[in-house]
Amino acid sequence: MTASHPVEIPISLRKKHYSFLISGPEGFGKSNGIRVLLDAALSLQSLGLQVDIIPANASIPSYTHLLEPYANLTIRWDILPGCCAILSDTVCKERLLEVRARAAQICHYTMAPNGLFGSEGLWSNRFWLHPGEKQAVYCPQTSTELPTFYLQTHFADLEPWIEAACLQPRRRPSRHLRASFYPGKSHLTRAPDELCVRLRRSRCNLFTRSRPATKPALYQELASSDLLICYDPITSLAHEATLLGIPVFIPVSWDEADFKHSFPVRLDGIVWNDLPAFLNILDNGFDHQAVLDSYRTALASNTQTLVDLLRFAFGDGAPPPAAEQINAYWDARQSFFTTLQLPSTVTEWSIKEVLPASTPSEILRDLLGTCRKHLPSLTYRLSCRCRSIARRLRFLRRLYPR
Repeated sequence: MTASHPVEIPISLRKKHYSFLISGPEGFGKSNGIRVLLDAALSLQSLGLQVDIIPANASIPSYTHLLEPYANLTIRWDILPGCCAILSDTVCKERLLEVRARAAQICHYTMAPNGLFGSEGLWSNRFWLHPGEKQAVYCPQTSTELPTFYLQTHFADLEPWIEAACLQPRRRPSRHLRASFYPGKSHLTRAPDELCVRLRRSRCNLFTRSRPATKPALYQELASSDLLICYDPITSLAHEATLLGIPVFIPVSWDEADFKHSFPVRLDGIVWNDLPAFLNILDNGFDHQAVLDSYRTALASNTQTLVDLLRFAFGDGAPPPAAEQINAYWDARQSFFTTLQLPSTVTEWSIKEVLPASTPSEILRDLLGTCRKHLPSLTYRLSCRCRSIARRLRFLRRLYPR
């Protein structure tokens, strides 16, 4: 992350040691949230500060380094006594106890709302602040009440496609559009009828969190789309799509619906659960250049934003709000998070779940697929019936021999 002008760091902050507790830092290739945290650590290191990375799940096998571009970051498996700890969303209970026992100061830097993924299981991100701990959030969608420090990821793999999108004139809307579907951490449901009539399966594709396997391959497919229907209400992919000039419809509402007005980058091309508004953008476009300009402005502000985060988290400013007050705020949002049922446990999705068959060939393929799906069961039942009949015949032959 680079800044357009030098950033002043107070001497008191330069003397501290910063530990980033990150869940699965080796997974930065698939998670934008992990990349944000690693980029922040790399930026602090480039400013001459003492930084290390601590995997937030202590039970996984240890490793000594990350792949490029983060290979020079120090990996530690124990909490340095007296450090300033920056905690990501999902920290196992053992790690949390350890950091509370050893760190001098703690700041929770929350990217997904506290409790969005529940309080149990691998994805659990529900925790309760202790007195003296601070909490900041990544963006206003996470919380409109807590301090926001937005760190914009540099989408290096996306840049060639952004350049190509800027050079090409916007495609005129046609009757049959090319749509991409993305369930992400959420659940697929059938696309709205007003969109279904403008889509054909043969022109659409379905992404998942693991397919395509690489970001360049994902961007190549996404760049050929006219729109993205994204069922994950809080994912970086929606912003990435609008950087390509592709409008995004998220058929899910959000409890703090006014977050868009204070978001640090433009979200003009993204619509949450308002189909008429999305159809208007689909037909008339959105201000793609304004979205790009705000993205680049945010990139240039990253270093200053990061230092502002350190001032808030570990500086000598005003004491944080009472932990009880913040915990009560998150408690009030849990009922909404429960309705979202995140994350989904489904590993395989089908485009049939979002688009009904609309052509004779699609109807025939669906019928053949249903037959293939149920044929083994029918064959098994038929063979069982035949064996039963054969046993009865053998019994009758024994009773009534010729």
